[in-house]
Amino acid sequence: MEYASIMVHLDTSPRALERLRMAARLAVAQRARLIGLYASFVPDVSWFYLMEGAPAYVDEDRRRRDDAREAVRSRFHEVTRELGLEAEWRAVQGDPLMMALREVREAGLVVAGQYDPSDPDSFVATQFLEALVLDSGRPALVVPFAGTFEVPGTRAVLAWNGSREAARALHDAIPLLAGGQARVFCAQGAPARPDASAPGHAVAALRHHGIDADTEQCPEGTDTVIGELLLSRAAELNADLIVMGAYGRGRLRELVLGGVTRTMLSSMTLPVLMSH
Repeated sequence: MEYASIMVHLDTSPRALERLRMAARLAVAQRARLIGLYASFVPDVSWFYLMEGAPAYVDEDRRRRDDAREAVRSRFHEVTRELGLEAEWRAVQGDPLMMALREVREAGLVVAGQYDPSDPDSFVATQFLEALVLDSGRPALVVPFAGTFEVPGTRAVLAWNGSREAARALHDAIPLLAGGQARVFCAQGAPARPDASAPGHAVAALRHHGIDADTEQCPEGTDTVIGELLLSRAAELNADLIVMGAYGRGRLRELVLGGVTRTMLSSMTLPVLMSH
């Protein structure tokens, strides 16, 4: 079982190159087609027209953004040629969030980056990453904004509460986990949901695919505490991947994230595969 296609989000931030490298190595391992999806921040040009000489500013800004996009495109083709990958480049036009969502629903797996508050170039649109995770309908492999990572999946921690989202994440992660090890980290809420599937079901599903799996009970706590425990145990186990369901609702004006999801997106220290 492999992903047929992998789509990596690219922008002008320095971390986009790290995402590209991981996605390319993953595409080689999965024998997948790699799609580079370029989506970056687009300013509201009406602001320019509040300044004197607005047309010149608009033209200069457009040329600068075009040059930046072409530099990323060139790097994408350079990396994919070196690895002999079947590859395709796409650049969205218009609203980057809406147009990116239209594209990513084609992919078997989406590779995206954690937002870095210290890097303005990592900002694409408000709640861009959250929308890719919750609204795309596709599993998203989120890469932290700090650190260098190999292809993940050799040693994984799987967050399990028996829910639909947890089951979706487990099965979406199978191509990454094949041949590896997984610790099923049981984190039931209080009270337990009546339709929750037992941890043994998760272990059985993983072992059916040749994945060495066992379980660990998580102490009770708030969503924030559980998120922090997941990160702590992943570090102690020298895991290279966390797999979890993503929880949230909305949107009227914004997506409202579940506590564990919010903690993970803000504090992750290793790649996290999320499914909703």
